[in-house]
This record gives sequence, structure tokens and C-alpha cells, in this order.
Amino acid sequence: MTAFLLAGLVISVGIASAGLWGGSSSASSDTPDIQQKKVIVVSGYGTVDTTPDEAVVRLAVVTQAEDAKEACDENAKKMDAVLAALNDTGIAEGDSVTSDYRVWPRYNWKDGEDRLIGFQVRNSLTATVRDIEKVGDVIDAAIGAGANEIGDVAFTVSDDRQAGLREEAIADAVAKARSDANSVADAMDVAIVGALEISTTGSQFSPYRVHLDYGYYEDAEMEMPMPAPKALGAGPQIQPGDVTVSAYVTVVYEFK
Repeated sequence: MTAFLLAGLVISVGIASAGLWGGSSSASSDTPDIQQKKVIVVSGYGTVDTTPDEAVVRLAVVTQAEDAKEACDENAKKMDAVLAALNDTGIAEGDSVTSDYRVWPRYNWKDGEDRLIGFQVRNSLTATVRDIEKVGDVIDAAIGAGANEIGDVAFTVSDDRQAGLREEAIADAVAKARSDANSVADAMDVAIVGALEISTTGSQFSPYRVHLDYGYYEDAEMEMPMPAPKALGAGPQIQPGDVTVSAYVTVVYEFK
């Protein structure tokens, strides 16, 4: 793998010094642009791992009834209770937002035909937990108030921390690109003059996700669903892992 990467860098050196980097080889020798310089092109990938300080919980209230309005009304009542329960755990009003709302008919295949047996409503909510120590309590409170579907929990970091982590990831990527350029220069017995160009595709943030198996379910033989389990009684213990911020850079170095 190392030999392959080194070969790719050497090819880039040859193309650039032949005057083909970024343009035609017919450029005037009086123009000290990059086409006339000997260059090494390297890429760097930097990462920073850190402990999360926030979490995003995805949950839903699912209701069913023979009448669509009845299903919607019941859903709204239960969601109001869920929002109130979340507020009691310290979740601010602006940190609980609707992510999806769907209403669709339910059919049951019986005696060779589909029969309309009612309607289902799913109201999905995304709640941001600013104190990750309360994630378990938030989930338990939501279930106790009527939430009957929990999607997952994504552990993340606050916006003000993300800015600093991106800077660290970019700095790490640049340092690795410089190290690779020095290795190539040493192998070729040449000297790095300096950087001519640097570009980045930006940074990426990878939260730590925990998938939970708590959902609304029904018996295929029944026209109406079985009730989902009640509140757990005590918040589940969910231990988060590190989250990762990464960055990519490409650097063009001149050598002599």
C-alpha cells in the first residue's frame, strides 16, 4: 500500500515538472506560474475524537383507530403529554421539534379481499438533550407519557465546540500532508521549498449512534394493534462512545 501511494506521488511530480499541471505545456517560461515549477502533490486526512456533550433522541407516537379524525385526535393528545413530560425533564421547548407526520389507511386481507379496518397516525419527534446524563430519564419519561416508538440516540457535540474541533482536524490533516511530502522529498533526495497551493473539501462530523429496539407492534391476526409496553420504570443505562471530526486537505509543494 505504501509503495502504491509513493508511486502515485512520484507520477504527480513528473507530470507537474513537465509543465502539464493544471494547464498546457506551452506556457511562457517568463511566467513563474505553477505549470513551470517542480511540485509534489499530497493529501492529508486528519481526525479528532472527543467525548460528546449532547444527544439527539428520535421518538414517535403512533395511534390507530377506525376513523382518521379519531386517530389524529388521540395522537395529538398523547403527543401533548409527551412534550409536557420532556419539558419536565429539562428539555426546552425549542429543543423538541416535529420531524415527520403521517396518516395512512390500514387494510386487512381476508376472504380474498382487502378490507379497510382503520387509520394509523405516526407523529415523529426529535428531542435534543443538552445534558447527556439525562438521556435515559428522557427516554423513560417519553415512554411513560405515551411515546411508543424509539428510533435511535445520536450522541454529538454542541455547535460552539464543533468549530474548534474542525480547526484541530484541519491542522492534523495539514501536518500529515507535510509529513508525506517530506517522506517523498527524502526518498527522491530533493528539498521542499514551500507550499504553492492548499485546498480542503471541508470537514465531516460523525456522531455516535445507539440504535434502540422499542417500537409499536401489532398482531397480524388482530384488526387493532396490541398495546406497546409501558414505561420502563427507570431510565435505561446508555453509555456513549467518542464522536469524530475529520478533515481532508490537498497540498501542492514546490521542491528543488
